Amino acid sequence: MSELAIIGGGLAGALVASYVREKDPDMSITLFTKDRYVAYSPRDTPFVLSGDIASFEDLMMHDFSYYKDKGIDLRIDTEITAIDLENKSVIVEGERRGYDQLVIATGVIPDIPQIPGIDKRGVFFIKGIEDGKKVKEAMKSAKNAVVAGADPVSLEIASAFLTSGINTTVVASSPYVLPQYLDPDMAVTVQNKLESLGMRVITGSPLGSINGPEYVEFVTVGKEIIPADLVILSPGAKPNANLAKQAGIKIGETGGIQVDPSMHVTKSTSVYAAGGCVEVIHHITARPTLSMLGGTAIQQARVVAENICGGDATFDPVVNPAVSVIAGLQVGSVGLTSHAAKQAGLAPIEGRAQGLTRAHCYPGAKKIHIKLLFAEERLIGAQIISEEGVKERIDTLSFLIKSGVTYEQLRHIETCYAPPVSSVVDVLTLALETLKR
Repeated sequence: MSELAIIGGGLAGALVASYVREKDPDMSITLFTKDRYVAYSPRDTPFVLSGDIASFEDLMMHDFSYYKDKGIDLRIDTEITAIDLENKSVIVEGERRGYDQLVIATGVIPDIPQIPGIDKRGVFFIKGIEDGKKVKEAMKSAKNAVVAGADPVSLEIASAFLTSGINTTVVASSPYVLPQYLDPDMAVTVQNKLESLGMRVITGSPLGSINGPEYVEFVTVGKEIIPADLVILSPGAKPNANLAKQAGIKIGETGGIQVDPSMHVTKSTSVYAAGGCVEVIHHITARPTLSMLGGTAIQQARVVAENICGGDATFDPVVNPAVSVIAGLQVGSVGLTSHAAKQAGLAPIEGRAQGLTRAHCYPGAKKIHIKLLFAEERLIGAQIISEEGVKERIDTLSFLIKSGVTYEQLRHIETCYAPPVSSVVDVLTLALETLKR
């Protein structure tokens, strides 16, 4: 019987186990994870903090009985300490365990900053469900919170604090919020919304220090003192590739595990890697990048499972479509921002427009902001903000970018109209008209 070992119980690892079992009822599958929870995304944590999702246990795709019923040997709270490629084995709890095929799905780890006072009580990194539970408990007595970071998860957490009645300040070293996803002229819409609800947003200034005798009492930003009894540090994430690196597996320039299109690591045809620990190729730039998105993990898991079971699947370059819900705003992006495009040596041309999500005469119409980026006649990026209708547009634009659609082709796109779901002239058409002018 063939032995499959999987390291990591996040989305990628757990889905590989499930997909392989669907294709092969007889293969021996063992899933090792250091966590005590399996098949969930830490990305969902803010919505438990806000109360929109009832409990952290609800984040898991399946309970433990699912894996038992499927004949998957699930080892929670279990750490693999080494991989021996030559002898096709892993070291677990001091013992050697052989494999025929191995999947490395170790995910990401926080890129912890060097901030004085980082070890104070009341300071949290949210790496998983256990951290989320601690923050949820701390929220019960917190009066002043500081969230260090302006990425989507940070802003969703800050929004959860605000709706819970906690005075909330966001502190970011970046010059504007969501810099990986939005251009400054789009990001200001999100910041204005947060500030209109009473949140303070400080950009362009990193957190200086965290202070208090034992528990945090205040933080400093420049020369300013900001009261805080709850601090969330969201400094960003990096691939958790140490185990692979120690085994001699090649690590790419982004810090992620280097894989070929079939998701094999560079030193072994019996070892795959998937998820946030992996380096991928960007569709537009053709350069290595990272894609720590759930959608990417799912696609990679399907490719890995297919190939483990004798297939010949490949994983395509990415355009990284993403959407967040921040203070009631749906914020979506795909492809490159203007800054990223210029870094890649492109000269982006921008078209931006504002419209309505429904007919002006129909109740409940929401403002929608859209920005399109073109380079060398081709669509290379899009950013959309509204209270509704963002995900569907981003998904469509993701497909169009990967299809290589040009400005002229997109200018002739036909859009449908019904008062409850669209305006007569779609906002996409309006943005293309600004480009024409």
